Amino acid sequence: MLFDMQNNLAQTETGLAERPWLAVATVCLGAAMAAIDASIVSVGLPTMQHYFDTTTSDVAWVSLIYLLVLTTVVVLAGRLADGIGRSRMYRAGFLVFGIASAGCGFAPSLGVLLISRLVQGVGAAMLQANSVAIVTSSVPSSMRGRAIGVQGAAQAVGLAIGPALGGFLIAAFTWRAIFLVNLPIAAIALIVGPYTLPKDPAGRVMPRVDVLSSALMAVVLVLALVTLNPSLPGHQFWYVELAVAIILGYVFARRQGLVPTPLVEPQLVKIRNVTGGVVLGVLSFSVLYGIIFLTPYYLQEVRHLPTGRVGLLVMAIALAMTAVAPLAGTLADRFGNRKVAVGGLIVLAAGAVAIFFWTPFTAFGWTVPAMALIGAGAGVFTPPNNSSVMGSAPPEHLGVTGGLLNMGRSIGMSLGQALVASIFEIGSLTGGYYQGFRDAMILMLVIAVAALVMQWFMPKDTGSAGQQMPFLPD
Repeated sequence: MLFDMQNNLAQTETGLAERPWLAVATVCLGAAMAAIDASIVSVGLPTMQHYFDTTTSDVAWVSLIYLLVLTTVVVLAGRLADGIGRSRMYRAGFLVFGIASAGCGFAPSLGVLLISRLVQGVGAAMLQANSVAIVTSSVPSSMRGRAIGVQGAAQAVGLAIGPALGGFLIAAFTWRAIFLVNLPIAAIALIVGPYTLPKDPAGRVMPRVDVLSSALMAVVLVLALVTLNPSLPGHQFWYVELAVAIILGYVFARRQGLVPTPLVEPQLVKIRNVTGGVVLGVLSFSVLYGIIFLTPYYLQEVRHLPTGRVGLLVMAIALAMTAVAPLAGTLADRFGNRKVAVGGLIVLAAGAVAIFFWTPFTAFGWTVPAMALIGAGAGVFTPPNNSSVMGSAPPEHLGVTGGLLNMGRSIGMSLGQALVASIFEIGSLTGGYYQGFRDAMILMLVIAVAALVMQWFMPKDTGSAGQQMPFLPD
């Protein structure tokens, strides 16, 4: 049975935070902290490798285990938050993340560091599953796009300053400082959270969760991420991993319609703006992170640019996202999510075209605008897409929906990096690095155009009272 229409459209303005922008600011603390941590760790991996006297493949797990845990736990965290309370779960996420950060910062061995990073991934999942959900439930629907845009800008700021901050902390102190820097942020959020986040309804209890469904989803996602990451051992059997992931994914989907307490409500998946928005998120982040992954390698190996200039180019993406995301959210509130999202994908495709036409002799001054176009396109597209997804979801399932959005982002990151790496390697074997790079950019452009076509045919904005919510056919 489909969700009751009147209840599910119910983006009524009940349950809003008393001071919505203070709630958004608190959520931005978590968004910035998680983003800083994601980008700052990569700077410290070589130093950690020397400190623990280990191999590159071993120390790579410091980053990989965090991504794997975050991706596999985020939907479950959203499901639990829908039951026990999103603000309560968000504050607990700060506590877990802060304790795990201390464990990372004082880790006496690589093993302890990896365990702490695993716990840190759980804390990040508790934060990310609820960030967009809390924003959605805190502000009036007329300001939802702008609020989500501000939250997206906070993430972009974290990504932008992470590498520079990491380099400074390692130079001034040690690699341990890149984890300990999270402690004051978590402490501030824990102090102000009870006063700024919306109050959870009374009487919330731990919801029943189908353990087998949670285990199936975790195995499927781990297999998918392992398949997409060629640096992991045993990758020569990727086709076996992919086949098992597909089979177990089918079992998971079937089980959701058979158990009384599914992890992901089947009727939620039938809402076109929810399913389509998550898929569009995967495609857009594939383009964004595929380009972020490949262009620094190309610029250093083919263009022979110094590392400092390459870092400025990557920062141009994050700075452009920071600049346009709040504006994009405001425009989405005024003109509608779909129109603004289409514009963002057009800019993203234009950035891929501009990068495709790079040559080994393209001036540095012309390189920066191309990278900024990529960041601007992603920054314009993401807030209206997230607003459309969250605005179309029933209020009682905002946590799971936010988890699905963040899961899609992680899958998109891994997918984009795997695709460009594979195409670049194949093209390089036949035509050199330059040809491999151009082939990879063609693929990124194709994905961007596919996302644009899909977005063009998405339903009109949904989720506000009085509008019809389109469902996928049974």
